[in-house]
Amino acid sequence: MNLQNLKKHQRILGLIALVGLTIGSSSLGATPQSSFQFAGEEFYYSIRLNGAEAIRVGVRAGEVKYRKGVPYVPIAGTAQSTGLFDTVYPINDKANTFVNPESFRPLRSEKYFDENGDTREYKVDFSHGAFRAKVEKNKDDRTRKFSMAIPGTTHDMISWFYELRTMENFEVGTKVSFYVYDGWKLSHIHGKVSGKEDVLTPMGWFKAWKIDMTRDVMNSRSQRNQTPKLRIRDKDQSKATVWVSRDANRLPIKIAIDTPLGQGEAVLIKLKLAAKH
Repeated sequence: MNLQNLKKHQRILGLIALVGLTIGSSSLGATPQSSFQFAGEEFYYSIRLNGAEAIRVGVRAGEVKYRKGVPYVPIAGTAQSTGLFDTVYPINDKANTFVNPESFRPLRSEKYFDENGDTREYKVDFSHGAFRAKVEKNKDDRTRKFSMAIPGTTHDMISWFYELRTMENFEVGTKVSFYVYDGWKLSHIHGKVSGKEDVLTPMGWFKAWKIDMTRDVMNSRSQRNQTPKLRIRDKDQSKATVWVSRDANRLPIKIAIDTPLGQGEAVLIKLKLAAKH
């Protein structure tokens, strides 16, 4: 396997990792009684391509904090390459998302990428009521700042999964839809609960819901004080299957995605449940 192919592998695996890290406007009023049902929760995943482990991913949700009276929850994610992949094309990525504890939508998102010595970072501040995200992108000692027109319900690549896990009336046939912006592309994720399955992981068997998902990449054009005009730029750019536990926790157990290079998947290997409040 040459370096060019490994680089393609890592970019595809990075997509899986971001999907695994885990989609109205945010309510920003000061609410001292705010709580977050997932506080203290931790997940760890093995990211594999054609059965070979390439990356380890971790996600941890913190406790509710306040800044200028506004409640938020910090959620941290890490992705570290392993084995042969780390030797040939090392990855050390980090993500921080600060979400509203009631809507689960992001207030701010930070992504730090270090891949084979190539470093870059994205910082996104979401203004859902203004249908805008302010972006700062840093790469090669250059800084670029710009605004992106977004729907008022937009998530980042971590926060959408928390909303998915709290949706009511979850059953076979249930459809889900999320807009996601990561500072790079605006995506529209569509999903449908297609069935029930038992999933084997290193932690044992889980009874799970199976959700089939597709991702469209969107173009957006701002409209003053209203949802931007959206157009599909790349339909079904990626397809994935997500399994979540068939219980009240709706734990993210496994994600699978078909790529031109083979089958990629993220599998749960360790977890810590949220503390009971």
